Amino acid sequence: MRKSLLSILLTVFMCVQLFAQDKTVSGKVTSSDDGSPLPGVNVSVKGTSRGTTTSSNGTYKIAVSGNATLVFTFVGFEARQVSVGNRSTVDVQLTSTSQELAEAVVVGYGTQSRKTLTGSQASVKGSEIATMPTNSFDKALQGRAAGVQVLGANGTPGGAAQIRVRGVGTIKGGTDPLYVVDGVQINSNAGSAAFTSSNPLNYLNPNDIESIEVLKDAASAAIYGAAAANGVVLITTKKGKAGKTKVNFDYYTGYVEPTKYLNVLNTQEWIKVRAEAITNQGTEAGAALRSTLSSIRLDPNLTADQIAALPTYDWQKESYVSGRTNNYSISLSGGSDKSTFYLSGTYNSTDANVRNVDYKGGNLNAKISSKLNNRITIDNSINLSSFVQRGQFGGPGGGSFLGSPTFSAPLIIPVNPFYKEDGTYYGTPADGGLAGILNQNVLQVSELNKIYSRVNQAIASTSINYKINSKLSFRPSASIDYRFIKGYNFQDPRTADAFNVKGRIQDQNTENINILFNAVLNYSTQIDNVHNISALVGAEYRDDQSSNVQQTAEGIPTPQFIVAGAAANPITTFASWSGYKKSGVFGRVNYDYSGKYLLGLTARYDGSSRFGSNNLWGFFPGVSVGWDAAQEDFLKTSSIVNQLKLRASYGSLGADQIGNFDSRGLFGGGFNYNGVSGIAPTQLSNPNLRWEQNVTTNLALDYGLFNNRLQGSVEYFIRTSKDLILDRPVSWLSGYSTISENVGELQNKGLELDVKLVAVDKSADNKGFKWTTSFNFTYIDNKVTKLYDTLTTLPGRAVDGWIKIGYPVNSIYTAQYAGVNPATGRAMWYDNNGNIIYRLAGDVNSYSRIIGSQIPKYYGGLTNSFSYKGFDLEVFFNYEFGRTVFNNQSAFMAENGGRAFNTLRSIYENRWTAPGQITSVPRPYNGNAETLGSGITAGSRFYEDASFIRLKTVTFGYNVPSSLLKQIKIERARLYVQAYNLYTWTKWTGFDSEFINLGSGNNGTIPQPRTITFGVQLGL
Repeated sequence: MRKSLLSILLTVFMCVQLFAQDKTVSGKVTSSDDGSPLPGVNVSVKGTSRGTTTSSNGTYKIAVSGNATLVFTFVGFEARQVSVGNRSTVDVQLTSTSQELAEAVVVGYGTQSRKTLTGSQASVKGSEIATMPTNSFDKALQGRAAGVQVLGANGTPGGAAQIRVRGVGTIKGGTDPLYVVDGVQINSNAGSAAFTSSNPLNYLNPNDIESIEVLKDAASAAIYGAAAANGVVLITTKKGKAGKTKVNFDYYTGYVEPTKYLNVLNTQEWIKVRAEAITNQGTEAGAALRSTLSSIRLDPNLTADQIAALPTYDWQKESYVSGRTNNYSISLSGGSDKSTFYLSGTYNSTDANVRNVDYKGGNLNAKISSKLNNRITIDNSINLSSFVQRGQFGGPGGGSFLGSPTFSAPLIIPVNPFYKEDGTYYGTPADGGLAGILNQNVLQVSELNKIYSRVNQAIASTSINYKINSKLSFRPSASIDYRFIKGYNFQDPRTADAFNVKGRIQDQNTENINILFNAVLNYSTQIDNVHNISALVGAEYRDDQSSNVQQTAEGIPTPQFIVAGAAANPITTFASWSGYKKSGVFGRVNYDYSGKYLLGLTARYDGSSRFGSNNLWGFFPGVSVGWDAAQEDFLKTSSIVNQLKLRASYGSLGADQIGNFDSRGLFGGGFNYNGVSGIAPTQLSNPNLRWEQNVTTNLALDYGLFNNRLQGSVEYFIRTSKDLILDRPVSWLSGYSTISENVGELQNKGLELDVKLVAVDKSADNKGFKWTTSFNFTYIDNKVTKLYDTLTTLPGRAVDGWIKIGYPVNSIYTAQYAGVNPATGRAMWYDNNGNIIYRLAGDVNSYSRIIGSQIPKYYGGLTNSFSYKGFDLEVFFNYEFGRTVFNNQSAFMAENGGRAFNTLRSIYENRWTAPGQITSVPRPYNGNAETLGSGITAGSRFYEDASFIRLKTVTFGYNVPSSLLKQIKIERARLYVQAYNLYTWTKWTGFDSEFINLGSGNNGTIPQPRTITFGVQLGL
């Protein structure tokens, strides 16, 4: 008994000793991506059963004994083991896995595990684009996702961008994807009141974006039915999380500067080449020189020395300027287990690289989620934004491009000064203008004319999530997208375009109201731990209306009166209304067996008022399957293969981006019946008009190798667009010229590659070097496969809008330029038999051929990211190949003395001057067309290769150590410098090959600037 008692006492004593050696270790677990705290991380003591989880703000406490090792594990992040030693505080950063296969990604009307995804979907994290100096997120997507082509329309701050998902699938209809922000379907129409290049997506602060998902194939996008043929872009914004209030402040400032000046002639060179052109037309050389001098208001008898002393004025350097950009963004988030919130605000001001063009605007965003009880949660959000763009005269919708500095500055005859001796503008209309064809002083035009648009936008939504039981939930929601655009164009009476009418004022107001209601029932269950089933059914209704009011007035008593009410002569008044309604029901079922065998079924039945009474409704199904071979027993334990998933999908989508009344018989006013106003039929109805249908087949392989250090996907798709809507001619006896019918077909075939490689990773405890590279590549083969009747070519098309079976949409059909006759210096072309011709006349088909397309064949991006300790560097390139575009501006600048425009130096230096000279530049000739010859800009000569490789961004940053920040109560601080549009490799001879033809080609288009910014990101 004594022995037993002694044993008990000894055991108690040892336990007391062991307990006495225990100590409490505390710390904080954060994400290496952005330094944010990670709640719910499992923290355990290696070799024991002790464990805990981190709180809502990422903190933890745990008792350890001796020299313990803590193990940190969290879904989507790499596990970490950290030795405690004699420390009492252990802070840890977890690194996200190379591709977070287990994370939930946003899909249509819900979320799904990326691991079980079978459709084609591209993802971009909000952190990748948050610091880019763009006013809208769409431009920041450029080069970030395979299958997604992005072109900046121009360099106007806040300007439009063009996004194409897997090519162009229509001829007449719209090609924009459907944008869905937190479930709200956005009306992406910029509105007719925008005199500037407006972008309806500017309301969304890139700092508020959590993630962007692009649904590319029919299986992914069929849930959106009739609006999804051009792809769907799902934007998810940040929301509050339970825990203490977090404050994030982001600020950057920087410089905006021109990327390029065109190398043009000085005064003496221009006089020489202009006189040469007149001489080549048959005028004696001395007379040609005198005529040249007279034409630019100089003494025709100037001596050679006097000509040599004439000044040269650089209109480009005077018109293009360096500007500033400033962006302020602040957000607050937090809450409790009952209610969470996210509040943010931003303000941005950005100058263009030309005078008096800029953007100013801001937004307020609020998201509040309230948990009424264990079953009901209410989510509310509202985003209010207002921004003003000042545009240049001659910009999109802003008037004649001849008054645009970006077009005219390089072309103005350089003998013209900017100002008179008294400091006033030289060459005003009152003084007869500048010498030369471009006689507007563009500095005066940009200073006195006032062109702007103001956009006020409100987007709000509310939804209720009712958890019926553990497997079933119901979510009804309602949202509104309201936008009001005020456009204003004041043409000062002192400038050329309004001088004769004593000033002109144009006002336009556009109001758009887009209301959406939907309700979704979600179900999920697991059977026998291997059968996973999720399903949803829902219904939706959308009502979209817009109205427009315009007025024009002339005759302003003084330039200080800049409202239409002060004008003497009302010229026009116009008002219009348009709208459409649509509704649909939809459903989706996903099934997987142990994450190994995957199946997805999606369908939507949609109706729209845009289509004929006999075809108001359409059915859009999608099916996808997958097999992850890495989950099979023969690969499950592999140390090399982590994922090997085969995917296939097939489905049908609709395209509804046509006019709201294209199917209707219409009447119009403004007709005169014997002195009495009346109406008359203006459009023939087609009750059989239906959706343009896109049928997509997708085959793909997703892979993850070497502990997911090498990941990516390979995808092949065929996108067939059927029932294309075209204007088909009808007999003139009907009283109409055309009717809209479903008669065409085209196809896009493509290959997409996506690769991500962790090349070096010594980043344990954020102290080593890490190098990650990612690359994406897209190949698109676009061709028209069917037109109506027996046509092989669609009639009535522009040279660069050719529609021909077997060729891409908007192919270029023109004569092939053959260079210059070495004996005479005359321009030559080939006919279709390979013969040299000098005049393009007669049957256009005898000398024209397809020489290219405006649709690129290849595009993508390359990113290299480096980190060492607290430093990080990202170098990002994007590229595009295979797009051919007419260079309008260079065509003017190649006239080489043919008219009173300045000329590119490369044209001047390579011009033909003597028999036997081999060159591609014809001899200067007055009027630009030799006797019995065609103009030197005809044919293919100025259809240039618009391919480019662009060093889009270089970002260098430093994360301040948390040990320094604790003393000033700051959780996170990052300093960075970023260069945007740093350098471009291209054969394009103009300012910028990346533009969208908005009516005048690249005439007057503001090129994209180079921007250097310095920023700070703080987390409190």
